Amino acid sequence: MVSIEEIEAPISRDEEVACMASPCQCGRREPCPAPGELTARAALRLARAAELDELAGLMLDQAMELGARAAYLLLTSEDTGELRIHSDRHLPADIRLCLARVARGAPLLDAWAASSGRIEVMSDVRSLDPGPSMTRDLCARTHAQSAVSMPLCVRDRCLGVLSFCLPRPQPRARVDLGALAALFAIGLDRALARQGAAAFTEEEESAAALRKQTEQALRDSEERFRLSFENAPIGKGIIGLDGRFLLVNRAYCEILGYSAEELSKLRFQDITHPDDVDTDVGLAEQLRSGEISRYQLAKRYIHKDGRVIPVILHGSVVRRADGEPIHYIAQVEDVTARKQAEEERERLLAQLDAERRTLRTVFDSAPIPLLLIDRNDPERILGNPHARDLTGGAEERCHYVGRLRRPDGTVLPLDELPSSRAMRGETIPGEELIVAKADGSCRTFLVAAAPLRDSAGKITGAIVAGEDISPLKELARMREEWTSVIAHDLRQPITTIVLKAALLARQPQCSDKAQHILASAMQLNRMIDDLLDVSRLESHRLDLRPIEVDLPALIRATVERTADATRGHRVDVEVLDRVPPLLADPGRLEQVLTNLLSNAAKYGAPETPIRIAVERRSGEVSVAIENEGKGIAPDELPRLFTRYYRTREAKAGGAAGLGLGLYIVRGLVEAHGGRIWAESAPGKTTFQFTLPLS
Repeated sequence: MVSIEEIEAPISRDEEVACMASPCQCGRREPCPAPGELTARAALRLARAAELDELAGLMLDQAMELGARAAYLLLTSEDTGELRIHSDRHLPADIRLCLARVARGAPLLDAWAASSGRIEVMSDVRSLDPGPSMTRDLCARTHAQSAVSMPLCVRDRCLGVLSFCLPRPQPRARVDLGALAALFAIGLDRALARQGAAAFTEEEESAAALRKQTEQALRDSEERFRLSFENAPIGKGIIGLDGRFLLVNRAYCEILGYSAEELSKLRFQDITHPDDVDTDVGLAEQLRSGEISRYQLAKRYIHKDGRVIPVILHGSVVRRADGEPIHYIAQVEDVTARKQAEEERERLLAQLDAERRTLRTVFDSAPIPLLLIDRNDPERILGNPHARDLTGGAEERCHYVGRLRRPDGTVLPLDELPSSRAMRGETIPGEELIVAKADGSCRTFLVAAAPLRDSAGKITGAIVAGEDISPLKELARMREEWTSVIAHDLRQPITTIVLKAALLARQPQCSDKAQHILASAMQLNRMIDDLLDVSRLESHRLDLRPIEVDLPALIRATVERTADATRGHRVDVEVLDRVPPLLADPGRLEQVLTNLLSNAAKYGAPETPIRIAVERRSGEVSVAIENEGKGIAPDELPRLFTRYYRTREAKAGGAAGLGLGLYIVRGLVEAHGGRIWAESAPGKTTFQFTLPLS
């Protein structure tokens, strides 16, 4: 390895010819340039280069023109003195990474050149001289045999190192490397100076821009603070240590009724309610002395118009860096609406409590048992004294299930209790049940129940009310017993009258009078039968004897047997579908048909037909009996089947009867599991009933 200022490259004739005949990058054969020509050309190019990157590219191109396999430029860091790669030609990526930071003591030819300030040449990497190991590795990776490192120094300061690797032990032409290095150093120094000046100018511009941005940000911040302060939804103020208002926002002025100018002439003590001044001033003094850092106070201001304004005051103090207080900060929220709402809430709560006490008194004092069931988990039962007497104070419904029975004596299961049905959404207007009391006695109650719903319509429980109808049931029993006794006692003399009248009717001289006596006795007998039927229906002692019945045949036979009652009316029977036999009591069905046909003839227009339609509908048979006449008033239709009810027309026409016929008809139909109703329009009335097929 040698250190030189100028290298002369003696080559053989064959090598010179090869050098001259060596093709350039464009493929033409051209002779190697003279050393002076290379330097002059480099100087011309460098004179045109203004920027550092452009200058570096020219230096690397110059190295490649010397036949280099690879070339690279390292610049000296002003901070650490290390060498750092700036640019390169054909340098492997991993080598470039190694050259990112090169210390002055690194085993690299560049580091030696930078430290010594002289051009360093490794003439032949194949020599035994170990040399810088990193440079030998670089030459091996680029298939080079020699390496040159040119320090670029100005005023005893190394600006960087230009290095390149050659395929031969010597450069292929005589080159004044010292002159070339000096030329490159001058250009590099000029480029770095221009870059530094540009960087300084850019730094000044950046600083100016930053200062401008900072000033604008400060103005924006002040504007945001001003807008936030002025437009805050609550009152904000800066209060002097003497209590004077230094600055207030619009909300503060609206709360107090004063303008900002008027407030600037006042102290907070001047507009504070007299009863609150001492407390407010005391807290402000504690704030000023540092005993507390902030406080919150519910106080009252005196409005400009004299009104008292309740507010919530938040107070704090602003201090200098040395801890000396400067002024107070106050935030005020008008709580007039809140106070009014709280007062209204208290009034409503008091009203609600009074109503609750009233309802509780009514509930507890009610003369009938009342139960409230809350279905929340766990289920709660609230009962008045009468209800607790019946339930034995049971806290759960399952504990008194066995005490509730149907009229026939069967026990009601839990899911069929009136309360359970009500909590499924059903309303029970009144149902007769037997209640076994704790002392073993039984009472009959008429029980009603309804669901309880919240504001959203969700069922939250049930209310159950009961009325003890045991005395009424006893009266009904006594009445039925009396009716049965009277009917039985009347039956014997009437039977005697009927028999004697029948015997007299056979004698020609007495036949007319005897017929009247017989008809009246028969009518009286029917009334007695009606009374007995009513007694049996109401005491649930009606005896049905069901057998298979051919309903169309029974209807036709009944029509024939009631011919006298329907005299003057044609009776048409129409069977619309095939009707299968059904289980029923034929005698009771004939009683129903006879009653309806008799009514149709009695209240129908003379000489008008009576139509009977029989039709099968799904699981039941429908029978409709229609007549023509004035019809029944709409307000009378719902009461037709009640006991002892007679229409206005029946009363006005003087028709005989007790008003029990339709009541008995309904009881007989319902005893068979059917339904009955009436429809009427001017000129036509229809009674229709159904019977189940199974």
